[in-house]
Amino acid sequence: MAAPSEGDAASLLPDLPGGPLQAYRAHASFCWKELALFLEGEDMLRLKKSIFSALEDDPLFARSRGHELSLEKHRELTFLRCKRVLGRTLVRVEDMVRNPLSVLTLITCLGTYDWSLAQKFLLHLLVFGFAIYKSGSERHLEYLPKILNVEIFGCFAVTEVSHGSNAKAIRTTAHYDPATEEFILHSPDFEAAKFWVGNMGKTATHAVVFAQLYTPGGRCHGLHSFLVQIRNPKTLLPMPGVMVGDIGKKLGLNGIDNGFAMFHKVRIPRQALLNQTGDVTPEGTYVTPFKDAKQRFGASLNNLSIGRAIIVAMSVVNLKLAVSIALRFSATRRQFGPTDEEEVPVLEYQTQRWRLLPYLAAVYALDHFSKWLFLNLAEFQQGLMGTDRSTRQAELGREIHALVSGSKPLASWTAQRGIQECREACGGHGYLAVNRLGDLRNENDPNCTYEGDNNVLLQQTSCYLLGLLELRLQGGARLESPLGTVDFLEAYPDILDQRFSCPSVTGCLESSVPLAAYEWLVCYLLRESVQKVNEEKRSGSSDFEARNNSQLKDDAVALVDVIAPPDFILDSPIGRADGELYKNLWTAVLQESQVLERASWWAEFSASKTHVESLKSRL
Repeated sequence: MAAPSEGDAASLLPDLPGGPLQAYRAHASFCWKELALFLEGEDMLRLKKSIFSALEDDPLFARSRGHELSLEKHRELTFLRCKRVLGRTLVRVEDMVRNPLSVLTLITCLGTYDWSLAQKFLLHLLVFGFAIYKSGSERHLEYLPKILNVEIFGCFAVTEVSHGSNAKAIRTTAHYDPATEEFILHSPDFEAAKFWVGNMGKTATHAVVFAQLYTPGGRCHGLHSFLVQIRNPKTLLPMPGVMVGDIGKKLGLNGIDNGFAMFHKVRIPRQALLNQTGDVTPEGTYVTPFKDAKQRFGASLNNLSIGRAIIVAMSVVNLKLAVSIALRFSATRRQFGPTDEEEVPVLEYQTQRWRLLPYLAAVYALDHFSKWLFLNLAEFQQGLMGTDRSTRQAELGREIHALVSGSKPLASWTAQRGIQECREACGGHGYLAVNRLGDLRNENDPNCTYEGDNNVLLQQTSCYLLGLLELRLQGGARLESPLGTVDFLEAYPDILDQRFSCPSVTGCLESSVPLAAYEWLVCYLLRESVQKVNEEKRSGSSDFEARNNSQLKDDAVALVDVIAPPDFILDSPIGRADGELYKNLWTAVLQESQVLERASWWAEFSASKTHVESLKSRL
């Protein structure tokens, strides 16, 4: 890449205001504008500038300080802002295809402003919309203009009350009736209700619903996705047989209306099946291009990899914001000094630098990685939508799945720890809500859970690595992956024989030193894991038992009974002493006020073009 010119940087990035921070800027060893241009590129900097300017210049996006919006008003405002962003076409579809990083830039810019807005936009356009485009066929293309024009509003419904990580065990069913050429969508009980679905609570009119597909004769063909209308777009009233509502207030991201839905023998046309991975003929015969059921299942949930990759970038943005706040604070907050009359910025103290600078370094490393990962994922997706069915394409899919399964936990946990450290590094001022660190902490928190619990995802990455090692130990083909991320395992025995040696402290700062240490650590942990699993198997344990027999659990509940207060004091539906988890959760959800009512502002919005002005007058 050619070095950016000073003139290019100056035209794209305005000068920062002078003030107390100027002393540190004057001592920097580089021009911050040139580094920003080098890292981002001119196109992305221009896009960022246009997005931020569009938000700042529009009164609808004005910051409201000094009072907290009600839950209803918060969600109303987020929906209106999302609709405004969709109407502005900040990034054209053709630009998204030409440069996938423009998609990531748009999402992260919106999230930098407000993650509720960014996620509402993301769920509607890129998760719901892309699922229809990628998982459907020509018969579903008519929905895409309606999505772009917000004639319909969408959500993506996989998770159920009793099943999240274990998607194979989802209990919503879709039985095909050849007499009417319809599927009968049904939730057998509350445990099978779709739950935690973003946009479903108040605003979604349609959902991509995952259900177990049954053909006549009772044969189950596994999890498939269906395009289902859940509300009337004009009135937002539920469709017949659909019970849909809002799950209530959360720890953060309350501009997003997370909801639940239950289906009571809801009939949907045969064409509602998103049929890229499998279809049903009018007569009721199931057909699929996949010979392997596992491959079909993986392809049907491929959207989750996209979501996880975006969560990596979202976590990086949260850490960027927290580090920016904490380091600017540290450079201007003065405490103590060489004399009573002279205080120095707290950034001058080694303890403050030890707390914050590692997270500043993590921002740069993870930011570069997240973009690299997203570009490779985009390449993989383009191959899937084309005709590439090569061995390399299949290997690339497995490698990317392992990468997103490992990097989502790494990024979200690093951000969560980093935000907390930044909050503490700002002392009492960091605890003040207006300084945003509390919001960042709460809004990054779910990144550790949705689109796959972090601990569960790490097991998927470890299974990928253990599988590769097994091939290596069996004397199989040379270990090479399309992106080269696991090629080091080819030298597995030699790496384990290495011992740490470094002639000087300066030598330890070379990037090759920690890289070699990590490669050794991965090989060591793989060896220990293989040995432990094999020991369990030799003792007669199944694969499942072999992975779980090492855990301290029989006394856990009794030990909790010693320390837990009465249910009234504990005040947690999922933690009650009777253990009726789903019954208590369902009761609590129904007790939320207006849980099953449509948004009170919808009638006014649908009838009036001046609703935005009406809202602003009431805020």
